[in-house]
Amino acid sequence: MLRQVLQKIVPIANAATQRNLGITAVVHNQDPIQQLFLDKIRDYRNKSQNGKLVDATPESEASLKEVLGNLERAFGAKGVDMTQFPTFNFTEPALVWPGPSAQEKAKIKEAVEAERKAEEKRLLEAQADSAKYDPFEGF
Repeated sequence: MLRQVLQKIVPIANAATQRNLGITAVVHNQDPIQQLFLDKIRDYRNKSQNGKLVDATPESEASLKEVLGNLERAFGAKGVDMTQFPTFNFTEPALVWPGPSAQEKAKIKEAVEAERKAEEKRLLEAQADSAKYDPFEGF
């Protein structure tokens, strides 16, 4: 019986060990390109102070000023900091029922009632005209 229990436990423990080894192998593996990328990001953060360009030449700063001036003239953004990400203010729209309002319903009801009365009047006039006409007159 002990043998049967061990035969069932050993494959489960073996699979768990393989899975753990597979996960830890990735953790211990150091990617040199990833490490270089992180080092450059940290270096850039240390070099860029107060939002200034890193290792900027006078020509590149003049070019930046020219481009920002063109943007100010093109979009009428005098005095706006074009290097900052814009802020958006969204307001919830007022929800309006798409159907007719109470006033519109009343107008529609009045128009329907007027049309019904006009139709009744035409029917009464048609009945009165038909009563005047005698198809057997003259026989």
